[in-house]
Amino acid sequence: MSDGPHPNPPADTVAGADQSDTAAIPPVAEAEGDAAEAGTDAERQESERQESDREETAPEAAPVAEAGPPHAFSSFVAGTCLATVDGPMAVEELSVGTLLVTAGGLQRPIRWIGERTVSCHGRAELQPVRIAAHAFGEGRPERDLLVAPDHGLCLDVLGEVLIPARRLVNGTTLARVPLESVTYWHVELAGHDILLAEGQPVESCRDTGHRRFFTAAGDGHAAPSEAAIRLAATGACRPIHEEGVMIEVLRTRLADRARSLGWRLSEASLAGLHLTADGKAIQPDIDGLVVRFVLPTEAREVRLVSDTSVPAHVLPGSGDGRRLGVALAALTIDDGLTGQRRIALDDPRLGAGFHPLDGEGEARWRWTDGAAVLPAELWQGCRGVVFLRITLSCPALPRWISPREAAGVVELAGFRRPQ
Repeated sequence: MSDGPHPNPPADTVAGADQSDTAAIPPVAEAEGDAAEAGTDAERQESERQESDREETAPEAAPVAEAGPPHAFSSFVAGTCLATVDGPMAVEELSVGTLLVTAGGLQRPIRWIGERTVSCHGRAELQPVRIAAHAFGEGRPERDLLVAPDHGLCLDVLGEVLIPARRLVNGTTLARVPLESVTYWHVELAGHDILLAEGQPVESCRDTGHRRFFTAAGDGHAAPSEAAIRLAATGACRPIHEEGVMIEVLRTRLADRARSLGWRLSEASLAGLHLTADGKAIQPDIDGLVVRFVLPTEAREVRLVSDTSVPAHVLPGSGDGRRLGVALAALTIDDGLTGQRRIALDDPRLGAGFHPLDGEGEARWRWTDGAAVLPAELWQGCRGVVFLRITLSCPALPRWISPREAAGVVELAGFRRPQ
């Protein structure tokens, strides 16, 4: 039994709702607690980087393919442009020795590069994160940037820190991209540093055991030096944060920035709730949080359909990443002849499209995922038409509306990077 959101918070507690819109996300001047100190000595790290940059390269055995990807890895999606001495270049055009330009203005050669195409079917955790153009401010990034979920974004919060992209997903300017497959590129320097990807400061990749997952690009590639291995083992070039006040401050700032880019929160208590029965839409009669549908008994393919929202995207402090539709508190079926049928929320026939039961004792509810299946056996034996009565436990969560949706623009195709 999960601990889902219920009831909804007042409107003024929705993420960023009490913050004024800003044109960009400025560095945070104050935050609760002190920012963590860097885990390694900066001078020693720079010395090791310079040492490893000077070392002779040596051939390395071909990487061994794994059955599946590592639990967490940083990589760029094919098509991403990195800053080089010759200007922005797509990651698939790079090779060992290409000089990249760091966020600090240094020129550093690529020491190892590899790629791997993975299937995301049934594995949402492998889907890349899209950082929309200007999500962090004008030109940050300059155009949509796609990275692996754990790729570190370099942001200024009382000093520069690295935040995994997945920790800032908000359903607006940072979102998962539901691709069937994706090609990831792993780009290493001799030591960890900050690169510019589509103009956005991000981390370079580190060899923390992930090379064997990727196929090396080109004919030759360098073995990691002892200095580079020590650097990878002792820590990153910037402090890494995955939780705490920094994350919450950044998420609030991102919500403000999203509003300035045209995103808005929509609050509709029923979230557009309706039935589809054998391909036809059926609208409800409504009385507050109680809805009633008139359904022909011969209907077979029936779904309870609504808009959806993710608690973690709209409720401050929530880590609930489920996509939620409406929360059912009661479900009854009655044809007026054979007697009323009260369907228990934990009825085993309610499976596809329903999340596990929430709550305890008499206070229980069950969320849909926006397309919950109502099997025809629920009204088997009824005559003529049936009245399907649903009582909702609470209003639906607010949801973000994109500028294009607000303007009534129909998306004809999903965003996809060239592979």
